[in-house]
Amino acid sequence: MNLKFLKTTFISSITLAFILGGSLGAKADSVLESISAYLDHSVKIKLYGIDFVLKDSEGNKLEAINYNGSTYLPLRSVAEAAGMPVKWDEDNRTASLGIESRQLNNYTDTSFVDINISGEWRPSYITDVKKIYSNSYMGVLFETSPTDNKNFKDIISMKTQEIKKHSKIIEIKEMNVGDLKGTFIDYEEPDSRSKVIFLESNNSKEYFTVEVFISKNKYSDANKDAFDKVISTFRKQK
Repeated sequence: MNLKFLKTTFISSITLAFILGGSLGAKADSVLESISAYLDHSVKIKLYGIDFVLKDSEGNKLEAINYNGSTYLPLRSVAEAAGMPVKWDEDNRTASLGIESRQLNNYTDTSFVDINISGEWRPSYITDVKKIYSNSYMGVLFETSPTDNKNFKDIISMKTQEIKKHSKIIEIKEMNVGDLKGTFIDYEEPDSRSKVIFLESNNSKEYFTVEVFISKNKYSDANKDAFDKVISTFRKQK
């Protein structure tokens, strides 16, 4: 099965600077450097094609800053306007954008299962029992499927044959997740590398699928354990 990657956009045309609140106190001498910059009142912002005014938490208008030919905008105002939460860690002087992870839930009359995935992935398909989240080059498929009165071994055989028709299988092995038995398949398609596990439920009515797919030209040591990270969060609550 070919899965389309959901492409997301990020603000990249300008440099973003974080507006800090509070006082640095004794830290000021060691972390602050005096510069000469200018408030640029000519800069206008459009958000999704609509004029947008930058404001601080008190509602005061904020202006762009020009420094050495580069335009700087307040990070929190721009990021939050674009729907990206911002968290400031004062002790470590660190600004965090977006959410670190999100939880996906699939539920039926007989089961409720969930996994945690990267916060940067966005939905491209969502139902009660099937979800696909991805960024521009990797993502996850999470699905609860009916067995239609088929034996689980027959389902695995059918799924394996389907994969073999269009893909090169790297590895197949039995793999348990918690108390659930499953079959793990690592396979390569012309445009992607996928790792999937089919898990037998505690009842005969359904089974679970967790698949992580990565664009073939982006598969590397940095993300080859993405499947392991996702499947380690799998939980069955009923």
